[in-house]
Formats: sequence, C-alpha cells, structure tokens
Amino acid sequence: MNTLVRVKKLYKLFHDGKIPKLAQHEVHPDLDLGSRENYLYFTLPPCINFQRHSPLMWKSALQTWNDKKTRYLFFPEKVVCYSREKIQKDLVKYNLALQKNKHTDIWIAISKTLNKSFKNDPRNLLATTNNDVVNILQFIQKDHKKDFTHLSGPKMTNYWLMILSQYTDIKLNNNHEISIIPDTHVIQCSLKLNVSNKKMNSVEVANAWKKLLQKSDITPVQMHPVLWNWSRNNFKPGV
Repeated sequence: MNTLVRVKKLYKLFHDGKIPKLAQHEVHPDLDLGSRENYLYFTLPPCINFQRHSPLMWKSALQTWNDKKTRYLFFPEKVVCYSREKIQKDLVKYNLALQKNKHTDIWIAISKTLNKSFKNDPRNLLATTNNDVVNILQFIQKDHKKDFTHLSGPKMTNYWLMILSQYTDIKLNNNHEISIIPDTHVIQCSLKLNVSNKKMNSVEVANAWKKLLQKSDITPVQMHPVLWNWSRNNFKPGV
C-alpha cells in the first residue's frame, strides 16, 4: 500500500470515528465565531505557544480570559495603556507566560502592531491580504516581518492560520498553502507513514506533506488533528 493510500485511509478512519478524538486542548470561551474578541483570543496566545505543552498553554489562556482582572490582556487597546511590569505580572498569574520576559515582550509587540496598524482587530489584518494564505504569509513573514515578532516565524504563522481556520468563521483562500505543523506527534506519524525519515528537519517534514497531498482533496492543515489524535491513541488503528 503506497503512502498516500495509507494517509487517505487514516483520514477516513478519523472522520468515521474510528480514531478517538482525545480531549480538545484549545479550550476557549464561548464567543461568537466572527467576533473581534474571538479573533483576538485565537491570535495572541498562539504567538507564545512554543517550547511548551500546548494544552496547558490554552488552559492558562482560558483562565486568564475568565479572570476579569486579567482579561484586558486580550485587548490591544488596553494592553498599550499599561506598564510592562503589570502586563508581565498578569501574564504570569496563570502561567500564560512561562518565559517571563520573552513571552511578555512578544505579547506587547503584537498588541502594539494590532493597535497601531489594524485598529485592534486581527480581522483588519486579514482583510488587508484578502484572506489569502499566500498573501498573509508574504505580508507577515517578509513584507512586515519586523512588526510581527515571532509570529513571523514559519511554524508560528502557519500554526496561527491553522488555529484561525478551526476556531473562527474565516474563509481562507488557498488554505492548502497552510503548512502542517511538525510537532512531536506529526513527526512521529510522518515516520510511521513513511512520509519522512529521521534525517529530515521540521521544514522538510512540512514540505513532504505538502508535496504528498498536493494532488489529493486533503489539505495539510486537515491532516493535523488526524495525526495528533492518532499519535495520542498509540497509532491505533494501524493502516
């Protein structure tokens, strides 16, 4: 059985309910999918979701949101009015910021960019690019890289777009251009499925998935939850 056939079989098993969907780790408040608040909630935390346990990060994000004294952190127009010391203290309160200085600085920088250039609304940023993935990647990673500290990194931009595509009402053009996010689970699955080998770095793994799926009706971003849950289910059922 060739690799693409195995991947398609795995995709079908997942959507047929044969691979258990483990607890959703992107926990979030019950917000309107198209609201500014929802877009902000799914924009700022992804900027600091690196080198950490993702489910715990989202748990911390929800705790920070639910606390009325720290909820201001999700509103750029409010963040820019407070001192770095207060912002840092409040980001640390529920461990939303683990790298106390770096995470704080990233949060402030992205908030300032949204405040200065996009009227405190990620939807305005996306509208600038016509909601087109190719344009978004060009805009953030190249044309305005200095304005999007850390979010401009290849993994982070694609991760953010993946999150938006799942938890907001956005309709992205060219969503097949969103890279799969080669975290530990994806890398392990990639090896199991012979999509990659141990010598490949994360960028090469992502490119291998893009190449494999380019002639199929499955996009890389659609495979991410499949692989994540398959890995967490000890690669059962086998394909």
